[in-house]
Amino acid sequence: MSNFKDNIQDYICSGHALLNVDTFEKDRAISEITEVAENTERYIYIWSIALGWLDNNGLSIGNIKSTAPIEDQLRAILEFPEGVICVLRDFGIYLKHETYPGYDIVVGWLDELRKIVSSVKQTIIFVGPGLEIPLSLTHDIAQIDFDLPGNKAIEERIRFTCKDVVKSDGSKFELDEKILPEIIFACKGMTSSEIADRVALSLRKHKDLDSHSIKTLIREKASVINSSGILKYVEPKVAGLSDVGGYQVLKNHIKLDQPCFTQKARDFGIDYPKGILCVGVSGAGKTLMSTAIAAEFRLPLITLDVGSLMGSLIGQSEQNLRTAIKMIESIAPCVVMIDELEKAFGSGDLDGGSSKRVLGYFLKWMNDRTSPVYVVGTANDVSSLPVELLRSGRFDGIFGFDLPSEEERQQIFDIHISRRNRDIKSFDTKKLSQKSTGFVGADIEQAVKMSLKIAFSIGRQLKQSHIELAIEGIVPLSKVEPEKIKGIQEWCRKHTKMANPQKPTNMSRKVSLS
Repeated sequence: MSNFKDNIQDYICSGHALLNVDTFEKDRAISEITEVAENTERYIYIWSIALGWLDNNGLSIGNIKSTAPIEDQLRAILEFPEGVICVLRDFGIYLKHETYPGYDIVVGWLDELRKIVSSVKQTIIFVGPGLEIPLSLTHDIAQIDFDLPGNKAIEERIRFTCKDVVKSDGSKFELDEKILPEIIFACKGMTSSEIADRVALSLRKHKDLDSHSIKTLIREKASVINSSGILKYVEPKVAGLSDVGGYQVLKNHIKLDQPCFTQKARDFGIDYPKGILCVGVSGAGKTLMSTAIAAEFRLPLITLDVGSLMGSLIGQSEQNLRTAIKMIESIAPCVVMIDELEKAFGSGDLDGGSSKRVLGYFLKWMNDRTSPVYVVGTANDVSSLPVELLRSGRFDGIFGFDLPSEEERQQIFDIHISRRNRDIKSFDTKKLSQKSTGFVGADIEQAVKMSLKIAFSIGRQLKQSHIELAIEGIVPLSKVEPEKIKGIQEWCRKHTKMANPQKPTNMSRKVSLS
């Protein structure tokens, strides 16, 4: 029996009156609840706004019409026999004043029903997404998690979709067992119906389930994830750590983490890596490093926009985070990037405490999670970071990003010039590095982009002089706000492991004449 069926059976058999299953997969959830009803020798009656009350065979229950007011639909439960599981589909619209003016009467009915139903072995289960529990029922409605399909369920759905597929020559389609694990991985994070729809689409487009189908499935999954408005599926634009200049200390840490996602590492006693927190100078490459890590690990990159989590209603922000985490864990293994953490969690009490509650839930997940989710957090304004985030054990490492050294700036110039299909041997990048003291990676990238525009505007090929001219036109942040940059550097050197520790310069011999 699945964890969901185990949990809901325990709640039902222990006499809980009101349960809520927050899910878009209503049919799959109700199917599993039906199995629980059979296992516990109970009836199951299902209500929907379109059809009213039906039994498990699809037959109408009693004399109440589907068009009767919702209060009458709830009153009908009093006439049901003992041992009935009452499923209410998409009931959330009746618990909000905006969508149902008489919601207070509905809440009153539910409050009365909860006192009665458990005494006659009945349970009311809400099934559907986004049900906002009224304050007066907060402690009476138990939340039951219903996870997205796991590997086994995904495989079953894929095989079911392919079962009756016939090829153009009239022969039966045969699923390639060798590529099936990759198809399953590409489908992680989607609902059961989304899996069937997207697999069918891939079959239609490519006449097969092959490497081309995997790309189609990943693109479709990206659109599903992006539609949440909270998570975004990102295709890394870099090949890996080699596409990032400098930061060798951090790169060494990442290379230690990479093999720790394997079963061999589990057998050796190694837990899944938690991830890293990158703090320091703006534009130094913290976000770029996130994409490089995902590319190096060959894992999906998901960005979590914490600002989009915040809702206007009590508990909405936490619910949004729960939904996001559920999807993230269903996609795992993956890399999750949370950019500018200080903006997400640094507002204190200015938002009525929502950010604190969300931070608390996020930190609990960071501590308790056992899934292979590698979190990369970034922050620029280190003074606004909540101290709870910096506590040991939240991340595997906190790394400070300083201004790149001369050698690192040269590496960054090499990367950006080569990326634009120019022969690096035609440029003196050491000289460019010397002319760009105080530049961060973003400044260097901007200089290369501007130099291309300069060369293009005069009808010439890119030359050293064009890049030098572009460098002269850029004023880096280290010169605009030197005191702020100095403060960030000092904080990072005291509180973090430097991703790019600077070598001491201008060292001299001390001679005593006494």
